[in-house]
Amino acid sequence: MTQAGHEAEEVKDVVWTYAGWVVIILICIGAGVFIGYEMWGDASALKHDLDQATDMVGTLKNERETLKSQLALSTRDKEACQKQLAASGGGSQ
Repeated sequence: MTQAGHEAEEVKDVVWTYAGWVVIILICIGAGVFIGYEMWGDASALKHDLDQATDMVGTLKNERETLKSQLALSTRDKEACQKQLAASGGGSQ
């Protein structure tokens, strides 16, 4: 009986040892996945940079459209002045 009890205790110890190792390995893998996701998976810094770049592109597009409209108005005014000058005869001296 003592031999069977001793063997059962050894089996129990081996099972607990392997269960402990499995728990430790799962914790390490879980921590690695969590840390990896926090550092590279979510990429919050890259999202922030992308948001800033997107805002800058939008601002530059708006500025470009504003400058295009100012150029169109200036060209229209210049052509109107040239027509007025030609009509008044001031262009030929």
